[in-house]
Amino acid sequence: MAKKMNSSIIGERELKIIDEISRDRNLTQRKISEGVGLSLGMTNLILKRLASKGYIKVKGLDKRKVQYILTPKGFTEKAKRSYRYLLKTIHSLQEMKKKIQQLILIEYEKGKTHFIISGDGELADIIELSLKDLNKSELEYRRVSRLEDINSSNTVVLLTQSEVELEHITTDLGSRVMFPDSGLKTNRYIDVLAAISGKNEL
Repeated sequence: MAKKMNSSIIGERELKIIDEISRDRNLTQRKISEGVGLSLGMTNLILKRLASKGYIKVKGLDKRKVQYILTPKGFTEKAKRSYRYLLKTIHSLQEMKKKIQQLILIEYEKGKTHFIISGDGELADIIELSLKDLNKSELEYRRVSRLEDINSSNTVVLLTQSEVELEHITTDLGSRVMFPDSGLKTNRYIDVLAAISGKNEL
C-alpha cells in the first residue's frame, strides 16, 4: 500500500513564491507568476495552498487588491532553505578545493613547483586559494588573464576556461613544432574542471 505524501512538505515552486513575497508583499498574483515563471492559475493554486498551510497570510486591502504577508512559519521555512543552500555551497566549494589540491600535489610529486593560473573568474580564485593553503614553500604560482601572457617554461598551466583557451593551446602546440627552441615546449596544460571531474587533461 502506497504511503501518503506529507502534506506539510513544500516544494521548490512554493519556496520560489515565498522568496518573491519576502521581497515585496505588495506584488500582485500576476507579478508573482511572472517572477517565478509559472502560469497565473498555478500561482493562484500555490498561494491558496501556502495560505492553508500557514506559510502566508492574505490580507484584503480592498475588494480588488490583496496583500500577501509571510507568517513566522513562512520566514522560518525561508531561513531554513537559505541555511541549507549555504551549507551545500560551502560543502561543494570545500570538495572542489580538495580535488584541486590533490591535482596539484600529483604534479608536485612529479617535481613540478611552478604553476600558472589562466583566467580571472571564480574558478581561478579557488585554484589560487587551493595553492596558497597547501603551505608548500617551494610552490610558486601566478595568474595570467591570457595564455599569450605566458613567457615561462617547465610550468604547469591550470586552465579555467578550457573551451575558450583550446584554440590558443592548439596554436601553442604548433609553435612547439615550428620553434623547437621555444620555452613553451615544456609547459603542461591541465583543464582543471575536466581533471577534477575524472576527464583527461588537455
